[in-house]
Parts: sequence; C-alpha cells; structure tokens
Amino acid sequence: MKRCALVTGAGGQDGAYLCRDLLAAGWQVQAALRPGFGEASLWRLRELDLLGQPRLELIALDVRDALACADAVRSLRPQQLYHLAAVSSVARAAQDPLDSVNSNGMGTLHLLQAVQRHSADTHFVLASSGEIFVPQNGIVDESSSLQARHPYALSKLLAHAAVRTYRDSFALRASAAILFNHESPLRDAAFVTRKIAAAVARRSAGHAEVLQLGNLAAQRDFGYAPDYVAALQQLAAREQPEDFVFASGQVASIRQFATLAYASADIALEWQGSGAAETARDATGTVCISVDETLLRRADAPLLRGDARRARQELGLSHSLDLAGLAQLLVQAEQRRLRRAGAA
Repeated sequence: MKRCALVTGAGGQDGAYLCRDLLAAGWQVQAALRPGFGEASLWRLRELDLLGQPRLELIALDVRDALACADAVRSLRPQQLYHLAAVSSVARAAQDPLDSVNSNGMGTLHLLQAVQRHSADTHFVLASSGEIFVPQNGIVDESSSLQARHPYALSKLLAHAAVRTYRDSFALRASAAILFNHESPLRDAAFVTRKIAAAVARRSAGHAEVLQLGNLAAQRDFGYAPDYVAALQQLAAREQPEDFVFASGQVASIRQFATLAYASADIALEWQGSGAAETARDATGTVCISVDETLLRRADAPLLRGDARRARQELGLSHSLDLAGLAQLLVQAEQRRLRRAGAA
C-alpha cells in the first residue's frame, strides 16, 4: 500500500522542503496549491528539482472552500495531512484581517472537519505560530497562555485552538507545531531576512541603494527551515498527537541579524543614532540601512524566544546552522540569484 501525504501550501518555503523530504522517504505526495496557480507559484519546487517527479502530484485546493476540502480528503484518504497553507505575512494579515481569518482559521476548521468525517485515521499536523502566545520573561513553551496581538495572531490562534478542540472532542490525531521564525533561501522576498540578504547581495555587487527596515530592536528566535521540516515529519509519525514548540533559542534583533548578514559579505556596519533616526554605515561612511517608520508595527512583540526542549528530546529537533551561518547562507543564495539574473 502506497503511503500518501497531503501537503497544503506546497508552494511555500516549508511546503517545498517537506515535499522534497517526503518524496525522498518514498511517499506519494499530493501537493496542494491555490486554484489558478501558475508558474510563479512553483519556483520553490522548481529550485528543488521536484517538478516532474512521478510521485508528486500538483492539485488545486482552496482551503477556504469547505466542500473542496471534504472532497480532497474523502478521495485521497491520506495517512498524513500537513496543513501549511496560510496567509503568512503579519503585514498582509493586517491589511485584510477577514481574509486572514478565513484562510488561516476557517481553512483549518474545514480540513479538520473533513478528516473527522472522511478519514479519521489521518494524522493532521498544523503549522501553528509562536506569535499567538504570551511570553513569560520573553520565553514561550507549550504551556504558555494564548493571546492575539494582531490580526495574523488572531487567525493562527483560531487554527491552533481548532486542533486542540478536534483532538479533545473527536479523538483525532491532530497535532500543532508551534513554529518560531525559520529562514532559508526559499523565504518569500517580502520577509525581512530575505530583504536584508538581497540588499547585502546588491551592495556587494556595487549597488548603492539604502535598505529601509522597521523596528531594528525587535528580537526573534531564528532557526533553519529544513531542520524544522524534518521535525514536522517526526511529529506526524507519532502515535500520540501533541503540540510542540519548534524553536532554536538563537535570539537576535533585526539589527544584529543585519550586522551578521553584511559581515558575511565583508561589509562592516557601524550603527549611529536611535529610533527613527538610526542608520548603519559602512567603512566609507556610506549609509547602508535606515529606518522607515511606515514599517513599524503597532503591536510588535519586543522579544519572542521559544523553549523547544520537548521537541529536541522527543522529535529530534536539531539546529544545523548558527545565526551567522544562517545569515551567510541567505546572502550567498541572493548573490547566486543576482549573478543568474545578470547572465540572463
């Protein structure tokens, strides 16, 4: 019997890495993308050389459509369902809170209901978020209280609570991976780490643009996406469903991450000023980074650090890159992209 896994959000960072790893492990993978998906949605799968793989099938699925979710689960009856599809940008969720709640919250409910009715043996794994928890002394673990500080957190809180409800009320094998920031060369271009890495690549190639960022003091727990995806599979393989924090414990401010990224291209930054007037200059005194006040979030949490001891002990979550190595990896990927674009 073929092992079948359904991956929603298969065109995203985590979805693409997960499809790669599942295929390597011999799974039949149903890679779900939004209806009407085009070539632009497939660039990550293409970069990983997955398109055309015989055990990878691309399917259209709008998780906001309850009937479509029911049809997909009923016809596929997957042993594992990884729900990664989401509005993943805090800024985009703030622009359209209702769509965020519909996509992230109601989409999760639709899939859970489909599993409960049509494939109760499926192990359902949700990509949840550290953004929905109240840190104690800056730290979040599985017992932390829930809170929605912004529309993105509200949408993910609904999804997370739905997993708990269907696990408790219907005995579904439903688990949540409480994900903290995890980066890779497959990050969306709008995310701050990739914005920084791309700016470093352009600066090292001789471009003189000034990178504009928001809250430089905001601190986040940065990990490496393939490490987290590997642990996701261990979570899905567990007989007993549970929720786990996925985090590295490597906390850095945006300022510190930018400093490491520029240093990986031999550009030493000197920070001057404070608040909206803060800038970073290179050795020649040229401004490389400034603050754009329009990028500041009203409800930005100052520090989010995850306590992933349980995931390390029970799922084998590991961290293959330190923060400097992660920054360097992202910059090198952007430098390769820049060279390819120049050669085209």
